[in-house]
Amino acid sequence: MTMTAPESSLPRDFADLEPFVAYWAGETNDIRWDRRSRAPMEQIRRFYDAMLPRADEALTYLEQFPLGEAPADATRLLCLLLSLPHAAMAVEFHRQPRAAASPFPHGMNVAKGPWPQGW
Repeated sequence: MTMTAPESSLPRDFADLEPFVAYWAGETNDIRWDRRSRAPMEQIRRFYDAMLPRADEALTYLEQFPLGEAPADATRLLCLLLSLPHAAMAVEFHRQPRAAASPFPHGMNVAKGPWPQGW
């Protein structure tokens, strides 16, 4: 029996970010916001510290694909990248997962947002 390493769900050059995919690559803005709001700061900080130095490289990689036509691994990378601003708000501005005195969970739901990763 031959054992093979599991395939990454991200493009090969971004395999080091794989540990963050399950939690941080939410498909919608609401999911990404909710995950940031529920995560402990230590987890947010780990993601932020890993993703921030790779952001420019990820953007450059993603620019080769027309919007909505990227393969699944690139779309996953895009979703991961879209979580970075959420983490940055917690790390750089709020210094906690949510804004002070903000209700959580809230009753607001963004029904439609920018296509394709915003609905």
